[in-house]
Amino acid sequence: MFKYKKNNTLILSLLILLFSTACATAPNKTLLAEPINDSPEYVSITALELAQLKDAAMQWQQARSGIERLLKLEKDITYLVNHIDIINSKAIAQSNQKNHNQYNRPTRKQRYSSKAQQAIKPAYNTKPTEKFNTPKQVFALQVASLDSEKDLVKAWQELNEQAAPLFRDKIRTNVETANVNNKTYYRLKLGVYQNFKNAQADCNVFKLYKLDCIVSNYTDKPVKL
Repeated sequence: MFKYKKNNTLILSLLILLFSTACATAPNKTLLAEPINDSPEYVSITALELAQLKDAAMQWQQARSGIERLLKLEKDITYLVNHIDIINSKAIAQSNQKNHNQYNRPTRKQRYSSKAQQAIKPAYNTKPTEKFNTPKQVFALQVASLDSEKDLVKAWQELNEQAAPLFRDKIRTNVETANVNNKTYYRLKLGVYQNFKNAQADCNVFKLYKLDCIVSNYTDKPVKL
């Protein structure tokens, strides 16, 4: 009997423990259902503090225009100072230039000496020298190349007979001596030209008369034939 009663007491204790545990772990519906307050928090001030804030704002609005005028005035003063500095710099530069010119101005003795030197200059130095543009002779017409100087007269006569109209006027005649492979040649050249095109044009006229002609360099070795 005593043993059975002891077992009942143990079972009752276990039931009480389980019931208390279930109550402790059960969700609190009251806490879950509580709404979240997102509204801003306000700070309460007194009427005196509000009046002081309004007065400070009004004073700032009144002082703002004055501060803007001061800033503009400061900008104008800076511009005037810079302009005055520029004027002073120009005045100093002009003063230095005048002093430099005054120091470099020739004395009376130097002026008289210069005039005397001009007076005793030779007369031929007072007139500019005249320059004459002499034509440069660079081209001629080579019409024959002979290995004997004696054949020059014969070649000249043949040219006059074959192209008589071309020799009505006097033509400048030169002979150039050239040594080719240890042999001397005598090149008969006619005329004198400054322009290659003009020389080539006359050379083409000689070719119309079946004459050999090439434009060559001018040789100043006149010969009478």
